[in-house]
Amino acid sequence: MTKLRNFIGRLPANALLIFWTLLIGIPLYLLTVSTFKSTLEIYQNPIGLPNSWGLDNFIEAWVRANFSVYTINSVIVTVGSVVLTIVLALLASYPLSRMKAWWAVPMLGFFLMGLLVPVRLASVELFMLMRDLGLLNSYLGLILVYTATRLPFAVFILSNFMRAVPKEIEEASRIDGAGHLRLLFSILAPQVKPAIGIVTIFTAIAVWNDFYFPLLFIFEPSMRTLPLGLSTFVGQYGTDWGVLFAGLFMSMIPLVILFLFTSRQVREGVGAGGVK
Repeated sequence: MTKLRNFIGRLPANALLIFWTLLIGIPLYLLTVSTFKSTLEIYQNPIGLPNSWGLDNFIEAWVRANFSVYTINSVIVTVGSVVLTIVLALLASYPLSRMKAWWAVPMLGFFLMGLLVPVRLASVELFMLMRDLGLLNSYLGLILVYTATRLPFAVFILSNFMRAVPKEIEEASRIDGAGHLRLLFSILAPQVKPAIGIVTIFTAIAVWNDFYFPLLFIFEPSMRTLPLGLSTFVGQYGTDWGVLFAGLFMSMIPLVILFLFTSRQVREGVGAGGVK
């Protein structure tokens, strides 16, 4: 009877997990099998397995889309955005979370307002600003835009984790002669590694998959990022779906690798948030 009650009690949670697995697994399955099919085969048999498991679509995507060039461009923009976001967020979170100043709470509220502002509504003004600064058609322009859009989330996460660091660690470091920068990057930053992992993976996903800002600010074909480069397979009169799916599949691999490296920090961060 006890086992039956436990089974019934876990039934809603198990049903939710099964539903979520199907919700994620079915599109992933369709994407995977479609990478080995031609466009005609995708239309004729969208759900079934491919007739052959050749790598023609992958080779075609790599050659036709300049995949290596677009991948390098995406890596430059993503790594630059992630590093700059984390550094600036650490510098902003330190005084907001560790210093008792009258402006700390209003300034944190100002950062949190950035989470509510839809930046794309100001695309015209943003385009004119980038034009006046001479940052159109440049990696630096994209990196600065992505950093500005992701900074509120990063400050919100890092400042909350920094508040949980014991004051005794900071006081002991000051007795040893540590200044603000050494205290921040040598003492506090290692203590909030789970938060840095969360910011890293969420920022990287948002930047890597973004299509809008590269379309708005990048004009040179050789400087396109992966989402913009893969759009070359979408034609006015037809789309090579097999090659497009192969390109999408390859573009997922760097994010999967990044998540494998940061998954431990993400789990620790979620667990710490649950404890708090």
